[in-house]
Amino acid sequence: MPKHPIAVAVLSDRPTVPLAAVAGLELHIAALPQEPRPHDESVSSVLVDARRAYAAGEADRCRQQLATLDLPGLLVHGNRAAPARALALDTACAYQGLARDDAARIAARLAVLGLDLPADAVAREAEDLIVAAIAKASAAPRAKLDVAGVIGARVSVDGRPATCVIPCPLELVPGEHVVAVEADGYAPAWKTVRVPDVAKLVVEQQPAPRELAATQWRARRGRGLPATDAKGAELIALALAEPRIAYLEGTTGVLIVGGKLRATGSGQSPTLLRELAYDGGLLQRPKAWQRPWFWIVVAGATALVSGAVIYATYQPEIPTMVIF
Repeated sequence: MPKHPIAVAVLSDRPTVPLAAVAGLELHIAALPQEPRPHDESVSSVLVDARRAYAAGEADRCRQQLATLDLPGLLVHGNRAAPARALALDTACAYQGLARDDAARIAARLAVLGLDLPADAVAREAEDLIVAAIAKASAAPRAKLDVAGVIGARVSVDGRPATCVIPCPLELVPGEHVVAVEADGYAPAWKTVRVPDVAKLVVEQQPAPRELAATQWRARRGRGLPATDAKGAELIALALAEPRIAYLEGTTGVLIVGGKLRATGSGQSPTLLRELAYDGGLLQRPKAWQRPWFWIVVAGATALVSGAVIYATYQPEIPTMVIF
C-alpha cells in the first residue's frame, strides 16, 4: 500500500455510480463540463438597421453599421449567408454614396469568397457590379496555397465545410481568403491570407480549454468514434484536468494517466477499479503468498495431503487372543 492514498477521478456513463472503497485509492466522482452556450452576435439586427439606412438614402450610416460586423469570424463559424448579405448591401451603399471604387472592391471581395448573390433587393447598378465580379473571379486562374499546422487538422476555406486535412494543398481564386483549422484536442484557429502573395500558410493552434475538449469528446462519440481510444483519452484528460482518471462504461473501464491510456479491464466495481489500478501501476499487485486465497488453498492442500498420508499409513489394531 502507498503511504498516502492515490487520488483517482471516476467518470461514469451512469448519472450516479456508488464508489466502494478500494484500499490505497482516494476515489471521487468527476463530471464533464457543460457545453458553452452559443454567443448571440446580433448579426440580424445590424443587417436590418443597415438596410433601413440604405432605403432612407443614408449611405454613410448604412456602411457604418455594416463595418461593425466581423465577417471573417462569421465565415469561420460556417455562416456564409450573413457575409453575403452584408457585402452585397455594402456594395449598394457605397455605390449610392458615389464611392464607386469602393463598391467595385467590395463586390470583388464577395466574389473571391465564393459567396452567392443574395435575394435581398439592391440597386440594379450594384447588382451588375456583383455579377461582373463573380464572372471575373470564376474565370481567373487559381493560385496554390499550402496550409501547414497540426497534422490531421481539418481545413475549411471561406466558411465552406472542411475539404482536406493538414498537410493541405489548396487552389484558390486570387484575392483574400479566410482559412480555418480545427482538430480534436485543440482550439480552432484561423487566418486571413492573400493569394498568390502567400504560397504557404502556417496556422498554429492552442490546446483546447476544458469546455471545448468536452464538446469535442461528445462530438466524437456522436460520430461513432471510440470513446476511449488515444484521442478520446486525451480529450477526457483535458476536459477533467485530472492527472488520473478511471472511465467506467457499463462493466468495462479504462485508466487514463497523464492524458494517456494506461490500462483497460472489465468487471464490477470495486474489483474493476482495483484491477485497473494494478494494471496501470498505481498500486503494486500483491504477491501470491500475500493473498487470502493463497492460504486457503495451502490449508486445503495441506489437509488433503495429511488425510492421504493418514489413510495410506493407517494400520488398524488387530486384536489377538491366546487360549491355554
